[in-house]
Amino acid sequence: MANTKAILLMTAAMLAFAISDAFINRAALTLPTGQIITLTCALSLLVFLVILVAKGTPMFSRDLLNRAVVIRTAGEVFGSLGYVTALSLIPLATASAMLQAQPLAVTMAAALFLGEKVGPRRWAAVGLGFFGVLLILRPGADAFDANALWAVVGIIGLTARDLGTRMLPPNITTPFVSAWALLLLGILGVLITPWSGAWRAIDTITWVWLIGASAAVAVAFFAITAALRQGEVSAIAPFRYTRMVFALAIAMLFLSERPDIWTWVGTALIIGSGIYAFWREKQLAK
Repeated sequence: MANTKAILLMTAAMLAFAISDAFINRAALTLPTGQIITLTCALSLLVFLVILVAKGTPMFSRDLLNRAVVIRTAGEVFGSLGYVTALSLIPLATASAMLQAQPLAVTMAAALFLGEKVGPRRWAAVGLGFFGVLLILRPGADAFDANALWAVVGIIGLTARDLGTRMLPPNITTPFVSAWALLLLGILGVLITPWSGAWRAIDTITWVWLIGASAAVAVAFFAITAALRQGEVSAIAPFRYTRMVFALAIAMLFLSERPDIWTWVGTALIIGSGIYAFWREKQLAK
């Protein structure tokens, strides 16, 4: 029963993330990346500050110097910067498809940096998944869009975030590390203003996109945290890929995007290899 509830929570989190991605994609039509990052982080940060105050958790403590916190925060900041930039420059379906390789990247990084054992079959799944990313990118082909490399930056950063999360001691809470990541990412959004473009006046519909994105991120954070605390990781991890299903549905039904055949093939390879890697991990655990 616990796993069933956790699976539903994970699926809800992925739906919320997909909705947030779509809202950011729409906001990027009228606002520069730096402004989007700063405002969405500020709105989401308010939610976590309320939680910290309610729980009596100080915002400033020696936990900030913890190695895991530093790695997680840096990964969150640069990973989010890369992915949000990708969402503002390339189609939602393409960015979402590439992001599905991130769990495979975590498997590889955990083997390389944390000493976790990964057998030849899971290494093959990782390789196949990254081949799927190359099919979507198609470097050297006429369809290649260099802006899609921002999604690769996002994958690298978010992989570092997940490694740091695995290393976190139990006494350091999710709201604490999330609040600091949002604060620093918001500051980075201000700093990149000269590069991403000057801030602009915001019309009513764009405020709807920004507030909606921030609210969806907060819901996703809560849901995914609850899922990971209640269910077995091996049982719920494959349901991360429902994010791609939701993203494709939103992109096709509401944004009029039509992914080409290579994007579909690459997505299938990434998701299929990822699910196999998780299944293999569960078999080995038995």
